[in-house]
Amino acid sequence: MKKINIVFLIFCFIGITSCEKEVLIKINPKAEEGTLKFHLNKLTYADWTYVLEDANASFDMDSLTCVQPDYGFTAAVNYSTQVGFDSLFVAGTYQTLATTVNGEKVGINTKEMDKAIIALYGGKLPDPVVKKQVFIRLMAYINNATHSALTDSLIVKPLYSNAIELNIMPYVLPLFPYTEITPKLWYIIGLGDGNWTNATSAIGTSLIPLSIESGKKYNLNGDGEFTYTGYFSASKSFKLMGPGLKWDANVWGMTGTTYIHGGGDNITVPSDGYYTITLNSIENTLTIVPAIITPTSYNAIGLIGAFNGWGGDVALTATAGTNNHIWYTTYTLTADSQLKLRANGAWDVNWGTPSPNDGDPLYSAMGIGYQSSSSKNLIEPAGTYIVVFNDIDSVYYFIKQ
Repeated sequence: MKKINIVFLIFCFIGITSCEKEVLIKINPKAEEGTLKFHLNKLTYADWTYVLEDANASFDMDSLTCVQPDYGFTAAVNYSTQVGFDSLFVAGTYQTLATTVNGEKVGINTKEMDKAIIALYGGKLPDPVVKKQVFIRLMAYINNATHSALTDSLIVKPLYSNAIELNIMPYVLPLFPYTEITPKLWYIIGLGDGNWTNATSAIGTSLIPLSIESGKKYNLNGDGEFTYTGYFSASKSFKLMGPGLKWDANVWGMTGTTYIHGGGDNITVPSDGYYTITLNSIENTLTIVPAIITPTSYNAIGLIGAFNGWGGDVALTATAGTNNHIWYTTYTLTADSQLKLRANGAWDVNWGTPSPNDGDPLYSAMGIGYQSSSSKNLIEPAGTYIVVFNDIDSVYYFIKQ
């Protein structure tokens, strides 16, 4: 028993000593307040112009070095790079690059810098592209010292360096086809069932997705060109809603005869008929013009495939009661399945993919359906999907839930 008591006392002493050591760690008061500054060194080529190129997108344009903040104790510090068009770095006026580095040498990735500059311009570079004066600073933070275990309150706030000035010539982000990029979809709200419901579950009813286009139309952010051709009633108003499905600045409205991004009243057309909407979410441009078409109307659109033994179509629902060309359903595939879309329960009009092979995964989530006897089967992994199909332009979406 004496030995056990002695060991117990030793552990108690060690525990007390350890606690005392933790208490004795002193934090620089300015670090606690978040007012502590640290020095970011000027770059060797700061007086030159950095010319960014897509060919170097995966490389660093340069590296930042600094003197570690004086926290009052030794710490493993993480650094993030922040970029703005002025040296004040007011909230909402700067961009933080995605890459975070642990150490005093922080690489500036070319593509990340280019995307940040484009974002600072509001999503579109000037034409022609010109060199731009930008300001860079580092944000320093310590993962294991940002909160108190007892109070969950900040005890070491993020710290910021001085800003340095650089001249940078950005480049226009390359465009890719929808098979290589996941486009960020836009939706018409108000045109379908008229309920103006902006929930994911309302896709196909209150929310009608604009269509993707073939060719190189989309940048790395998923922004690009989208269209929609359909029937509009002059008595029915609508708006365009962005990928986040929120009533925020990413909504298109109308003031007078001008389309407004981020505001405005509901959009209307001057008379009943078919119209084509063209939205470019890179350029932030919107046009709505009459479409001189007489599209085929179908009584039914259905899904058919291996999941139902290629018989007994799963019926899609017509979004509109008259002049309908948008069809939707929610369906669960219990196993991976090849399938197609077809009209009126027959094979004379059916849609597959433009791929040379059945089951090409490039065309599973979305695609421009290929109406031909030689079109290939889609492949969909097991899961629950909202399926939306536009029978005018043959664009389909399988939106996994």
